Formats: sequence, structure tokens, C-alpha cells
Amino acid sequence: ITSRNPTTNQPTMMTTGPEEDLPTLIARQDHLNILRYIRAHKLREPRTVVTHGELLLGVISDDETKNDNDDDDDGPSVTIPRRQRGIGNAERLAALEQICVASLDLGNLPLAEACLDAIQAGTSSNSLVSKESSRYRKLLGMCLEASGDYDGASAVYDRLLQDNPSNGYASKRKYCILAAQPGKETEAMQALNDYLSKHSGDIAAWNKMAEACLATSDFQGAAYCYEEVILGCPLDSSIHAKLGEVYCTAGGMANAKLARKHLAQAVQLDPNNLRAWYGLIAAAEGYLEEVERLSGKGRKEAEEEGVEVAKELIKFGGEKLMQVYKGTDMMNIVERMLKQSSELL
Repeated sequence: ITSRNPTTNQPTMMTTGPEEDLPTLIARQDHLNILRYIRAHKLREPRTVVTHGELLLGVISDDETKNDNDDDDDGPSVTIPRRQRGIGNAERLAALEQICVASLDLGNLPLAEACLDAIQAGTSSNSLVSKESSRYRKLLGMCLEASGDYDGASAVYDRLLQDNPSNGYASKRKYCILAAQPGKETEAMQALNDYLSKHSGDIAAWNKMAEACLATSDFQGAAYCYEEVILGCPLDSSIHAKLGEVYCTAGGMANAKLARKHLAQAVQLDPNNLRAWYGLIAAAEGYLEEVERLSGKGRKEAEEEGVEVAKELIKFGGEKLMQVYKGTDMMNIVERMLKQSSELL
């Protein structure tokens, strides 16, 4: 793409792709570089991908060609021309893959299947990729999932795992298949556990496992999972708050201390995290209640160690919440709640 220098009136090369921002590319209707930008920056913009991908590849839908008298009820059909001027095979394959995934994200299965067919158009010798390639089989498995053929999709992923047992993508999709089916929660947890045993650095998977543990009231398991998540994102206030809540719910003196620590960290990282402020007050109250259950030497040690700290945290958290809700309809409710907390002081 070229433009003219306003001073010399000589043609100059324009910089396109990831170096320019997405609104600029969209305003210029640069379909190819819009897709490149979204791929390079790993954005989830399925509607933008489908809109500009269809224009780039010249996608033809039967909505554009069907007559009013056409009684064909077989569902919408989509046609993708085999060649586009100025687009090489590598760029065309990348675009088809990207549009296929984006269309599945939008629930547009006919377009996804058309992309899959376009990848395999022609003979086995001149198709973009082989049917046995992992790139094609990944997309095939996702299309089967979207159509509800879980057995077929699972068979595709099983073959991928046979070819490469460390294929994390296939392992994750097998978990997703089980998680999508009611009554298979236990199998889904086992599949996710198997995945984590081989891919322990996947923070999102640990977060999913924590949610699964909470669904079964396994608070110690959930705490372990959130600890792994914090290793990957130690400055995330919401994760510290969730972990503190889990420890607080689990109960016990040791867990009460850990709950207080993580909730204090959460409000330090994000002073506007109201959930963490409420949790900090609750954790401090829980600590005081645990101390009340102790007797003798154990109680004396606990009182020396953190009772005053817990009381100060309740006061400090209460003052913060009163400032936030001052002059609002919630003021009276929060005030009554904090009055109950102050009775422990």
C-alpha cells in the first residue's frame, strides 16, 4: 500500500499491520491487516473477524442469492471462492482458521464448516493442509463440538493425543466436552486434573479447577488451586480476595490468619475493591471467634499474636466502608452491619 508525500508528491510505503491501531485499519477497510492485527495482538473480536474476513475472502451466503420463491429449507449455505487476488496460500490459510474459530464463537456453524471445506478444497495434493494435520483436526474437532457431536469430537482429540501425548490443546478440549455435558462433573474434574499434571503452568486451568473444587465444597483444594493462580498473577487483587474468602470459609485458626493476610493484600493492591474490604472485616471477625474457642496457654499466645491487629482491621475496614457509602441509600444498612462487628471489639 502506498501514499504520496505531501511535500515531494513522491509515493511512499505506508506501514500496515500490527504497527497501526485497529480503529485506523478499520476506518481504511484494510481487511487483510485487520485480521493480521487481531492475530498478532491475540484479541478476541469474533464479530470484527467475521465481518472483515468475509469481505476479504469474498464469502457468498445464500441470503444474498436466494429468491423470495425459493423453498429450500436445508438451512443457510455459504460459499468461499477458492482464490483471492493478492493473497497467498499461507495468508489464506491463516485467515480461514481465524474466521472458522470466530464464527464458532458467534454460533455461525455454516460459516465455520465452509471455512473447513475451503481449507480442504481441491485434491489432496493441492489443498492448503492435509486432513491428517493437527491444524485441520483441531478445527474439525471444534466444529463437531459446536454441532453437538461430542463423541466425534472426542475421537478427534484422542487421535491427536495418540500422535502427541503432550498436546495441551486436545487435553483442554476433552475437558470442555465433559464440562458441557450435565452429569459428567466428576469426569470433567478428572480430565482437568490430568491436564494440570502435564501442564502445571496454565493459570486459567488452575482457576477452573478452583471453581470446580468450590462447587463440591472442597475448600482446601480450592485454596491450593488459587495459590497456584497467585504464583502466575501475584498483583491481581481479585484473586487474593477469592483466596482469602476460601480460607475464611474453611475455618480454623491457621486458615483465619491466611484469610486475613490475603484480604489485606487485596485491599492494598486495589483500595476500591469493596468485596475485599467486606472480606477483611469478616476474616478479622473469624479470627476473634477462633480465639474465643481457645483456652489456657493457646488463647494467651493467640491474644498476644494478633487479637489487637484483628480489632484494628475491623475498625479500619469499617471506616473505609462508611466513607464509601456516606450519603447513599446503603448507608443505614452498612452502619447496622458494622455495629454488629463492633460488638466483638
